[in-house]
Amino acid sequence: MVGRDQLQVYPRFTLGIMQLDSGIEIVPVLIGAFGIPQIIQVLKDCQITAEPAKINKILPSFATIGRNLKHIIRSALIGVGIGAVPGIGEDIAAWVSYGTAKKSSKHPEKFGTGYEEGIIASEVANNACIGGAMIPLLSMGIPGSPPAAMLLGALMLHGVAPGPMLEIEKPGFTLGISAILFLASIAMWVVGMLLAKQVVKLLKVPPALFMPVVAVLCLIGSYALGLKVFNLYLMIPMGILTYYLTNMGYPIPPLVIGVILGSMADANLRRGLMVSQGSLAPFFTRPVALILLLIIVFTFISNTKGYKTLLQRIMRNR
Repeated sequence: MVGRDQLQVYPRFTLGIMQLDSGIEIVPVLIGAFGIPQIIQVLKDCQITAEPAKINKILPSFATIGRNLKHIIRSALIGVGIGAVPGIGEDIAAWVSYGTAKKSSKHPEKFGTGYEEGIIASEVANNACIGGAMIPLLSMGIPGSPPAAMLLGALMLHGVAPGPMLEIEKPGFTLGISAILFLASIAMWVVGMLLAKQVVKLLKVPPALFMPVVAVLCLIGSYALGLKVFNLYLMIPMGILTYYLTNMGYPIPPLVIGVILGSMADANLRRGLMVSQGSLAPFFTRPVALILLLIIVFTFISNTKGYKTLLQRIMRNR
């Protein structure tokens, strides 16, 4: 809720800082939350890199693909679904898919060790989210992720205005974008196959040598968004904060999701309350809202230990 209220344009939690009137930028928060803690941790540990294993085979076998087909389909659906929701992005899709795969796996303890189910879940959802983010971008002109927002700006520069009138003004444009995404996927696969054995040699370089380069890229990436020095003042404290939160066992993805969706949830909740004259009844009477609410409650309850213990006792008694 930091920044000016979207409905009444009233400044909230800005502490008198003019740069916070537009809210908290997502990119500096993402870079600070996921980049700075890694830099601090690597420089703190200064571990010597072990010799990477030799790669003899790159292409997965058909048996591996068949064994993980259900994980591929599930992760693809999660990626497309989350990508179609404006403002979330690929990172959240990867985290949600990874968490879902871990909870449904028979061997959750193997996640984080290079287990194939975890790799498939995160990477498939990450790639599928790109296609999903194009749905609101092309149909409504609303970007579904930060890269989609950049693509929206590029399209506007070329005189293309995504939205309901796109197919009337530019017939076949959506089909062309779909073909480009398909060809881009093939190109990524070809490049990945050609460079896999070469890129793995970078693992021989100690991570501590990469960290200064990563730090410079983090600074450039934050500053490049609007050419604002204030983004650096936002990124570095956020990185230090998330470093200590990580050490205390707090997960970082919920923090990032809150920053991304917080303003949207606030504005739309208040807008809905204005329409319903302050009544919360639509949450329980509207079918879509009720279904989503039940899914949230079920997800919360199913992940509590007390519920699982009670369910096990009921099954034993039966």
